[in-house]
Amino acid sequence: MNITLAEAPLLKHIYRRSFFLRFGVAMAAWLVTLFYPTMPLIQDGLEYDRLAGQLASDWWAGRYSEVLEVGVGARAPGPILLIAVFYFFTGGLRVLPLVLAFYSSITAWGPVLTYKITRQLGASPSAAYYSARLIMWSPVFLIWSALYKEGAIYVVLNLIVYHILLLQEKWQPRSLLIIVACLPALFALRFYLAAGLAPIIMIGLLMGRIKTRTDLINLLGLLLRQMIIVGGLIFLLGQVGFFERVQADLPANLEEALADIQKSRFDLATSAESGYLPDADVSTSAGALKFLPSGLLYFLTVPFPWQLGSMRQNITIPETAFWVLLYPLMLSGMKRGFSRNYQGTMLMIMMTGAICLLYALFSANIGTTYRMRSQVWLIWAVFAGFGWEQKYEQKLAQRESRQLRGISR
Repeated sequence: MNITLAEAPLLKHIYRRSFFLRFGVAMAAWLVTLFYPTMPLIQDGLEYDRLAGQLASDWWAGRYSEVLEVGVGARAPGPILLIAVFYFFTGGLRVLPLVLAFYSSITAWGPVLTYKITRQLGASPSAAYYSARLIMWSPVFLIWSALYKEGAIYVVLNLIVYHILLLQEKWQPRSLLIIVACLPALFALRFYLAAGLAPIIMIGLLMGRIKTRTDLINLLGLLLRQMIIVGGLIFLLGQVGFFERVQADLPANLEEALADIQKSRFDLATSAESGYLPDADVSTSAGALKFLPSGLLYFLTVPFPWQLGSMRQNITIPETAFWVLLYPLMLSGMKRGFSRNYQGTMLMIMMTGAICLLYALFSANIGTTYRMRSQVWLIWAVFAGFGWEQKYEQKLAQRESRQLRGISR
C-alpha cells in the first residue's frame, strides 16, 4: 500500500516531533551525567564519543588506529564509526550537543518507518499513526536513542522490514541495495542479530505476494522473481564480505554457542541487583529447551509491579505494565495482519520470534531485558496499530447500530 501525498505532512510531523523528543532526552541525560557523575545516564554514549574522537584524529593524522580492534571499539564499532565520520567531516570539532543532534536526526526515522511499515502491511493511516506514536513517545525508545546503539538498531531493523515488504510485491533494486547495506550495519551494531536474522530475511524474500490471478504461470513467475531477488542478495552480501565475517565471529557449533550464552547469562544474573533465575542452565540443548518457557515469560514481562529496586528499575515498571497490557491488542492485530498481508505478517512474526528465543535464553537481569526487549516491541507496535484499528471499527459499528435502533423507534 503506497503512502499518499496527503500523508506527507503527517510524516514530516512524526519526524520533527521524534527528533525534538530524542534530542531533548539526549541533552537532558548528558546534562545529568555532566553535573551528577554518580548518576550516569549516557555512559555508553560518552565512551562512544571519546573513542570516535580518537578514531577521527587518527584518520586526520593519517596514522593507523587500533580503536576498533580492542575493548568497546571491537564490541560496538557501528556507533563509533558513525560518530567518527561526523567528526571527520566537521574537521574534528568535538561538541557533544552537535553529535546528539546528528544522532537524533538518524534515530528520529524510527517512528516514520513504523508508520510506513504499518501502512505497507495494509492498515489505515490512523492505525499507522497509532503505531508510530507508540515508538515516538515510549520512554524505552527515547532513552535508548540517546546515543546508545539501540537507537541505530531500531532504524536498521525497520529499514530491513520495510524494504522486504516492498520486495515481496515487486522487484526494486533500491530496496535490495538498502537491505545489503543494512545487514553489515546491523552486524556492526549487534553481530548475532545480523547472523540470526539473515536466514529469516531470505525466507521472507522468498514469500512473495501476487496481485494478479493466482494461476500456475503467475505463481511460477512470482517464485522465479523472488528467487532472483534472494540470489542477488546472497551475491551482493558475499561481495561485501558479510558471510566471512559471520563465520569468523560466530561459535563453531550449537554446543559452543549455548556454552557462551550460559556464561554470559550467569554473569548478567549475578553481577546486577536486578538479576533473575541465576541457577538456570542453558549450556545444553535439553537445558535450553526446559528453561525456554520461563525465560520467555520473564523476557516479555519483567519487571513485575512488585519488583521494586533502584530508581532506574522502578521507573520502568509503569511502562512495562503498559506494554504488557497491549499484548492482547497485538495478538488481535496479528490476526488481522494475516488477513491483510499474510507474507509480511509472517516475516515480522518470524523475526521477532527469533529475537525472543535468543534473548529468552540470554537475558538475566531487568536492565538488559528492558533494553533488548525494545527490539521486539518496535515491530509488535505495528500489530498494536492493527488491533487498535479493529477495536475502533467495532466501536463505530456499535455506535451506528445504536443510532439505527434509535431511529427505528
